[in-house]
Amino acid sequence: MELSVRRGQAPFRRKKLAAFLAQAAFVTVPAVSQAQQATATDNQSTALEVVKVTAERRETELQKTPVSVGVVSSADLEKTGFQHLFDIEKNVAGVSFFKGASNQQSSIFIRGVGTTNQGYTQAVGVYIDDVPLARSVAAGQWDLPDLERIEVLRGPQGTLYGQNSSAGAVRIISRKPTDEKVAWVSAGIGNYEAREYKGYVSGPLVEERLSGSVAFSYNERDGFGRNLSTGDHINGADTISGRAKLRFTPSDDWDAILTVDGLVDKSDNGTNTTPLNYGNTSPRDSWAIQDLTKSRLERSGVSLNVTKELNDTLSLRSITSYRTYEHDPDYMDIGGLPRYSNTWHQTIEQDLLFQEFQLLGEVNDALSYTAGVLFQNEKWANDNWSYRGNGGPITRQLARTRYDTDDIALYGQFDYRLSERWTITAGARYWKTEQTYDASAYTLDANLDPLSRTFAVSDFEKTSHGVTPRLTIGYQVTPEAYLYASYTEGAKFGGYNRSAANSQVASVAADPEEVKAYEIGLKTNSFDNRLQINAALFYNDYSDYLAVVSNPTINGTTYGGSVLMNAAKAETYGAELEVRAKITRGLDWNFSFAYVESEFKEFFDPYGNSPYEGNQLPFAPKYQAATGLSYTHGLSNGDEVSLYGSVQFTDRQFSDQVNNPRAAIPSRTTVDLGADYRFADGHWSAGIKVRNLTDKDHIILKSYIPAYGIESAAYDEPRTVVASVRYDF
Repeated sequence: MELSVRRGQAPFRRKKLAAFLAQAAFVTVPAVSQAQQATATDNQSTALEVVKVTAERRETELQKTPVSVGVVSSADLEKTGFQHLFDIEKNVAGVSFFKGASNQQSSIFIRGVGTTNQGYTQAVGVYIDDVPLARSVAAGQWDLPDLERIEVLRGPQGTLYGQNSSAGAVRIISRKPTDEKVAWVSAGIGNYEAREYKGYVSGPLVEERLSGSVAFSYNERDGFGRNLSTGDHINGADTISGRAKLRFTPSDDWDAILTVDGLVDKSDNGTNTTPLNYGNTSPRDSWAIQDLTKSRLERSGVSLNVTKELNDTLSLRSITSYRTYEHDPDYMDIGGLPRYSNTWHQTIEQDLLFQEFQLLGEVNDALSYTAGVLFQNEKWANDNWSYRGNGGPITRQLARTRYDTDDIALYGQFDYRLSERWTITAGARYWKTEQTYDASAYTLDANLDPLSRTFAVSDFEKTSHGVTPRLTIGYQVTPEAYLYASYTEGAKFGGYNRSAANSQVASVAADPEEVKAYEIGLKTNSFDNRLQINAALFYNDYSDYLAVVSNPTINGTTYGGSVLMNAAKAETYGAELEVRAKITRGLDWNFSFAYVESEFKEFFDPYGNSPYEGNQLPFAPKYQAATGLSYTHGLSNGDEVSLYGSVQFTDRQFSDQVNNPRAAIPSRTTVDLGADYRFADGHWSAGIKVRNLTDKDHIILKSYIPAYGIESAAYDEPRTVVASVRYDF
């Protein structure tokens, strides 16, 4: 495999990687020193915990699962002070994020592919307890304290997880209530007037029959920046969320869990508004003339997960869910200039109904299977008021979009043990998506009242369908080494344009994006399961790649505005490495590394040339690396202290397919530290967490729009410190 570096970036990349290794030295050098002292007979050391996952819809050992899966445990979540999905970058190789638009969205990229526009279907499916969350708008804040683990499935998951997971899937798994009694509360304070409160209660209501749990979280802090035009603090946080569960087990063969969750997020959207071309503006500050503090997001859902064991080898599962999402209002400004440049506010409403039935069976010790059928209906309403200009007349417009989308799917997969060492997994999914589309647009006056209707269309329909197969061969090389190779296909629905400005754009409906994926993986245990090394090589071939193109010409017709269309052929390939080690009884080390090459092999061009061919895909950093140490030590009085630290490096990347250097996101290296102290009484504990220890002003998103005079950036959090205390009842 060739590592290619273009545009004279080799010295730059070497310096940045060297900086990462230097900052990681304080983490890795102690680990190496301890490892040299440890031996296989060290009675102070223990084996790593055996990690179980349900990536294949049934529980399996991670080290024997023929899928590239990154796992973030509850302990990892607690150490990192987990707040957003993009915190999984610190533990899982090959994952990056579009995370500059607001605190409330987390658009996920895996192996260089994802979706930034919340109005279109996503390439990475997000699931909470097996319930899908359509679109990136529903994938933001997830910091409830009942999380058990997060599983990141890399590569297309078109068989078991659907057509809109062509790059991968993220599974958020929360704890089930049991007869075990658990209750605790915590409170924390920090700089920027941060306040955090969390709690979790779980236990029996009727012994062996009915149990329940409640989890809650509240976070508030002042903004990291200031709007210099209005005097407001911006980039602040104000969220409250909760989840309640009832689990009913009337007999050994019935298990029903009813879940209700909700979130209210009033954090502002002032994160992508620092102008780089206006005066000497400090990072995270803005000159936007509108009030960016006006934002309110509400998300809620109810689900019922029922499992019935039909016999010793066959079980039936039903997953029923209804979810709602409302963002009203949502104020945004891209540019941060003291005038209307690219400014808007919008309202979003989403209703999602989901039903899935699964049949899981075992024919004998060698053959097992999974089959399922599902239906999903999404109703999406989006009103977008935009006002744009470049120092002259302001163009004001209202664009309305309505989607009504139905998804159905039938899938099946079997696992067959050919011999003691050889296994085969094969499956396929038939999917069909139907979308009905209404759209209209209006010109507005200075008071944002309608002047005239630009266009209106209704009852447009787009139907797509297909079959996505999977074939995997597994080989147990030794009891400690497992090798697999897979071929998988995936697809992502295209559909109609969001916030169309005219009837031409509204009339364009994109076909599905399709991918053929090849992967080879190796999973190993060694030193009495004190060292685990997982590695994968992959190649993804994308056709009908979905991109947003400005003013394209299709079949001789020029379409004004930004259009979602099947613009390109693209490929990504690379390697991933994840290492977990138990150095001694109290010392753990983890390391992850990802290398991703991405390139547009072809790109639709309305002008007869190929400006994007050969370019890197958006939000596809070539290198990512992270390492961390965790050390726990028991004191003579029975108390216990834990220390941990991590270093994360993300390479330079681009925010668009143009690869304009002025829209390039620089590489960054981030250091986090933390400590916990647990008292021997088992009730009290205290902790402190420091994020971005070196207080670097890392740019995480850049926007360059010459038509509106915009060159702006979003910045990561500055150094934050939160001290907390917890009481376990």
